[in-house]
Amino acid sequence: MGLFKNVRLGIGFFILASTPPYLVYDFHRLRLIDGEGASSDRVLLAMTACAVGALLLWLFRQRGMDYARLKVLWDWPVALVMLILSAPILLITAVLIKLESAGPVIYSQERVGKNHRSKNGRRRTPSADAHDQSIDRRSGDRRKSDLGGRPFVIFKLRSMIVSAEDETGAAWSTGDRDPRVTAVGYYIRRTHIDELPQLFNILLGQMNLIGPRPERPVFVAELTNAIESYKTRLEVMPGITGLAQVMHRHDESLDDVRKKLSYDTEYIQNSRILLDLRIVFKTIALMTNNLFFDSLEKKETEQVEPKSVGGIVLETAHAQRK
Repeated sequence: MGLFKNVRLGIGFFILASTPPYLVYDFHRLRLIDGEGASSDRVLLAMTACAVGALLLWLFRQRGMDYARLKVLWDWPVALVMLILSAPILLITAVLIKLESAGPVIYSQERVGKNHRSKNGRRRTPSADAHDQSIDRRSGDRRKSDLGGRPFVIFKLRSMIVSAEDETGAAWSTGDRDPRVTAVGYYIRRTHIDELPQLFNILLGQMNLIGPRPERPVFVAELTNAIESYKTRLEVMPGITGLAQVMHRHDESLDDVRKKLSYDTEYIQNSRILLDLRIVFKTIALMTNNLFFDSLEKKETEQVEPKSVGGIVLETAHAQRK
């Protein structure tokens, strides 16, 4: 028991910043200077430091798909902590949404997630086959549409009127200038508070904190026809934020989609812990800027009607023929 305790204390000594208090509360009891067992404690501490250092070095060297498979180890606990800390914000925002307009507080929508099939075809695990068969029985074979990824339901705080798509159908939002956005919705979209319920999607294993943003099935189908390599972004789990979101503006044209796709491809190929940290800091900076500066400015009066992706594709094709 004494050996186990000293190993525990040694680990806590070197990773104080990320270790729960119960691992480090008594690290000062290590006998590093003198006393019985001081030499063995120093050797044990050195071995622990080498092990932790080797683990961190190995982690920092992971890239691409190897790194993507490791992210779940910390995405789930981080999402849980974030959900607990943001609970007061979610509660206050939910009350404001309910007071402003009738309708649900949480908005759910189908999106296309990660492609769980192997490159040689369907996944061969019995559980995956059973899952796909159950979906096929309920709603027909979803592979017929060849979306490239597994559909799932995403959660957001409602920022638009309830009947937002009754007249337009499935359409790209034009951001802050979208006439369908409510007064409360304008501010929660600017600060991205409306995305916080997607922490539940992370806990359900459908999303990561960082990755390409998931799109709606109808948009995926149309953009796949317009952009040949669009499905490559489905090779990893979608995220709440991503490299494309912090490096480029809101989608308004196919050129914007292509630019964001290049950022998504770069992230998939070169994802690593340092890049994730960079994206996190940029996301925080953007949210802070929108919260304390842009959101306090006068709301733009010029409104822009939403457009369907199909209409944008046709406009782009027409412009290219000129």
